Amino acid sequence: MGETSSLLPEWKATADEIWAVLRETDRIIKDSSKESAQRQKEIDRRFQEIAEQQKETDRRFQETDQIIKKLSKETAQRHKETERIIQELSKETAEQHKETERIIQNISKELGGVSNRLGEVAQCFFGSELWKHFEGFEYEFQQLYPYLPLFDEHNKPLGDIDITLLNGEYAMAIEVKTHLKKKNVEYHAKRMEQIQQYPPAQYQGRKALAGLAALMVDRDAKDLADELGMYVIEQSGEAVRLAPRPGWFKACEW
Repeated sequence: MGETSSLLPEWKATADEIWAVLRETDRIIKDSSKESAQRQKEIDRRFQEIAEQQKETDRRFQETDQIIKKLSKETAQRHKETERIIQELSKETAEQHKETERIIQNISKELGGVSNRLGEVAQCFFGSELWKHFEGFEYEFQQLYPYLPLFDEHNKPLGDIDITLLNGEYAMAIEVKTHLKKKNVEYHAKRMEQIQQYPPAQYQGRKALAGLAALMVDRDAKDLADELGMYVIEQSGEAVRLAPRPGWFKACEW
């Protein structure tokens, strides 16, 4: 033991050295405390800045929330107002549509009445002693039937034959129009096929002929009537005449 202790260096500090060490240690501790205090102060300052920023952020969020609520309320009010306007417009449109339909129906009714009256005028104009206009030609008729009904095999009405002229051998079905058009000639050709298929009593045992009478006659309608072998009776001044026919004309018999 004595030998081992003698090998360690022997150190003896003086009082001045000890005080010097203590003073240095105290200085170091004070400097460290001062630096720590400054750092803590800086940390506190930054925390305060963050708190202020958070406070400002919260304030802005609140303002934004108020703005959003205000806009939502305004949007809801505008949407409600828009729906009200649309409902009013829909109601007005429906009323206008209804009124328009009523006007159209009235006009159609009036025009239908005018058309019927014109048809009646045409019937009277051509119906009176119509057979006389064929005197001197290849046919002479003695009887006239207005509005002769036409039925199929099931007794279903197919319409009326405006005027029928009769003699012992022939029956002429005449379609009367105020204005004769090509489509009217085509329609009458189909009507003649129906007469051929379902002949009324007056046509049975007789050869059927076709005629068209009109106050006004389109050129293409007259041409088609000639091709189909139909007679055309037209207005000429204040009288009625059998329209001129081309030399190749041949009356069709159904």
